Amino acid sequence: MLRYVARRLLTAIPVLWIIVTITFFMMRLAPGGPFSRERVMPIEVQKMIEERYHLDEPLVNQYFRYMGNLLRGDLGPSFRYKDRTVNEILAAGLPTTLQLGSLALLFALAVGIPAGCLAAFRENSAVDYAAMSFSMVGVSVPNFVVLSTLIYFFAVKLKILTVSGWGRWDQMICPVVALGLMYSAYIARLSRAGMLEVIRQDFIRTARAKGLPERLVIMRHSLKAGLLPVVSFLGPAGAAILTGSLIIETISGVPGIGREFVNSALNRDYTLTIGTVILYSGFLIIFNLAVDIVYAFLDPRIVYE
Repeated sequence: MLRYVARRLLTAIPVLWIIVTITFFMMRLAPGGPFSRERVMPIEVQKMIEERYHLDEPLVNQYFRYMGNLLRGDLGPSFRYKDRTVNEILAAGLPTTLQLGSLALLFALAVGIPAGCLAAFRENSAVDYAAMSFSMVGVSVPNFVVLSTLIYFFAVKLKILTVSGWGRWDQMICPVVALGLMYSAYIARLSRAGMLEVIRQDFIRTARAKGLPERLVIMRHSLKAGLLPVVSFLGPAGAAILTGSLIIETISGVPGIGREFVNSALNRDYTLTIGTVILYSGFLIIFNLAVDIVYAFLDPRIVYE
C-alpha cells in the first residue's frame, strides 16, 4: 500500500505540471490583461508596471520564472490586490471553503445514504418512489437555482435565515444545503443501486437463514458492501463540491477562495487564477487517492501492487 501511495503521489507531479502549463499559457493568450482599464494609462506608467511584474519579458521567460518560484512554494504576487501575495489570499479563504465543502459533503451523506437504503429495502413502495423523485429533482436543478430559491423563501419572505456572510448557523444553512443537495441525490441513487445488488446475494440470505436480526444483517453485512459505489463516487464528488462552491460563494458572499477565483478570472489576475487551479487540482488528486485507499479496506478482494 505504501508503494502504491508513493507511486500515485509521484505520478501526480507531471499531472500538476501539465495543468499549470496549460493554465499559464491560456491565461496569457486570452485578450486583455491585469492592468487593462477603460481609461488608457500613460505608456510610461504601463511600462513601469510591466517591468515591475516582469510582464515585459518574453512569454517563455515568464513561464520559467513562474515555475522556478512555484518550486519554492511561492505563488507570486497578486496583480489586483496591492501588497498581497497569492499565498496570503488563499490561506485566508481556504478555511472557509473547506468548512463549506465539508458541511455540504456531510449533508449529502446524511441525506443520501439513508434515503437510498430506505428505497432499497422498500423497493417499489411509496418510500422508494418518493426517494427517487427527490433524487431526480436534486440532480436536475442547478445549485445556484436551489440557493436562489432558499434565499427567496427563507431569507427574504420568512426572514428566518441571513442572505449573505459566513460564521453563524443562519448564514450557513442556505449555501450548505444548496451545495450538498445535488450530491445527496447522486448518493441516494448509488446507495439504492448498491444495496439492491447486495441484499439479493447468497451471503445475505445465509445471514438471514442463521436467524440474525435484520439490524445486524444491514449494518454488519449489507451496508459495507452496498456502499462501495458511494465510496467510489466520493473521490470526484469531494473535489467537485469544492470547485462547485465557486458560484455558491459568489452568490452568498461567503469569504472563501471560490469568490477570489471568479474575481481573478474576471480581472485577469494571472497568478491568483493559476494558484487557485493548482489548489483545486491538488484536492482532486488527494480525494481520489483517499478513495482508492478506503476502497481497498472495504473490499478485501482489491489488492494494490
